[in-house]
Amino acid sequence: MSDFSPTPHILDSTILVDVARGDADLIGFLQDFDRAGQALVIPSLAAAGALLESQGLPDAQPLLAGLAAFERTTVAPLDGIHQAAKLADMMAVTGLGPYDAHVAAIADVAICPILTLNAAHWDAPSRALAQPLTIVEIAEPDE
Repeated sequence: MSDFSPTPHILDSTILVDVARGDADLIGFLQDFDRAGQALVIPSLAAAGALLESQGLPDAQPLLAGLAAFERTTVAPLDGIHQAAKLADMMAVTGLGPYDAHVAAIADVAICPILTLNAAHWDAPSRALAQPLTIVEIAEPDE
């Protein structure tokens, strides 16, 4: 038995919004990640943003709660003044709003890749940082 644990992937708002909207293919993909032992992190502010964007969809909260219940998924809170300051700094430097700035702050501190459906969204914010973010885009097979 190996003690190897893959580096967690931080889920951005594009992923969380599509999960909240019930994208079965994406949910299945993330389930496969979990079964393969891939750790996933849900930034709590990005989850809040996904829920805001999917208001009116009755299954949005249960779908995100289901994702959070995966064996290798962790919900990352905004915990304390130090983390709030890191978030504010990330917003100031990158121009990101609070939801994706929380994603970026976690990825920056933990040195973990961001999993997204839109890599281009992360180009400018990543360039604004001293150490660029690692971005992994999920693309449709025909793209």
